[in-house]
Amino acid sequence: MRTNQPVIISLMVISLLLTGCSRSEAPDLLEFSGQTMGTWYSVKVVDLPEPVSPRQVADVIQGELDNVNQKMSTYRPDSELSRLNAAPVAEPFAVSRETFTVLSKALEIWRLSQGAFDISIGPLVNLWGFGPEGRPREVPDDAAMRAAWKRVGSDRLELHVDDREVVKETDLYLDLSAIAKGFAVDQVALALEGLGIRQYLVEVGGEIRAGNSKGPDQPWRLAVEEPVTQFRQIHQVIPLANAAMATSGDYRNYFEADGQRYSHTIDPRDGRPIRHRLASVSVIMPSCMAADAWATALMVLGPEQGMALAESQNLAVYMILKTDAGFESMHSSGFRPFLE
Repeated sequence: MRTNQPVIISLMVISLLLTGCSRSEAPDLLEFSGQTMGTWYSVKVVDLPEPVSPRQVADVIQGELDNVNQKMSTYRPDSELSRLNAAPVAEPFAVSRETFTVLSKALEIWRLSQGAFDISIGPLVNLWGFGPEGRPREVPDDAAMRAAWKRVGSDRLELHVDDREVVKETDLYLDLSAIAKGFAVDQVALALEGLGIRQYLVEVGGEIRAGNSKGPDQPWRLAVEEPVTQFRQIHQVIPLANAAMATSGDYRNYFEADGQRYSHTIDPRDGRPIRHRLASVSVIMPSCMAADAWATALMVLGPEQGMALAESQNLAVYMILKTDAGFESMHSSGFRPFLE
């Protein structure tokens, strides 16, 4: 289970090539962008309040992103998550408030999705060549699958709320890549609000949160991409204000072997890449962290099980499905207000 490369673009967000900020053609609009967590981020701010300076906003954004990356990266051996992964089995490991929050939400959605979202899937992600270990992307043999499978299962992870400690009942390898970017978006949004900024759009690797509309009857307008690799094309435009949207898809990160395509999205229930016709799924929620995780869970479940769960949980969900003729879309009843 792992989120894909960005499959959402914003019609209003233009990524800059270098970290920094710039004035757009509109005098009251500031843009900030750069690299973080192995991807790009972009932040737009309207009506910067006095006496807050652009430099102050840039520093706050970078500080929040660096903090999340330092705590939750599997690519940094000194990150809090890497140290948790290396900690001895059955020994309590104290973590920060941020990491505990993300772990708690991950276990909540693991339970609600009946195991479709599982942050302990890391050994299988690595085995299939989609993780930080840099293994060759190839179909693993049965012995390797069985060995990796022994280290998977969120039911073997205990969280102690009172002292914010984590206990692994076996040698788990946790991977927060399907939820940490959404959490980072939320953290940046909250930091902007702490500066008195209410009109903003925050994006990290395709996960997005919008504040107040840019102006009267002017929500931020986002575009869900057509799930194709040859070119970028808009499939559906979504107006968004005071909400977050996350998307998961299987069409940009994959490998082929013996004429078969293997997606980077691993189903924790059988340890293999997904094999259904769902190409992408977008979820709108107040929290980008929750939307990020739910998008991955529904991507694993596929169109039928995923949409049934979305309706039972009252989630706003938009799906794009592959067909012999191209693509078709479907949405939950909760998503209807967002369709133009």
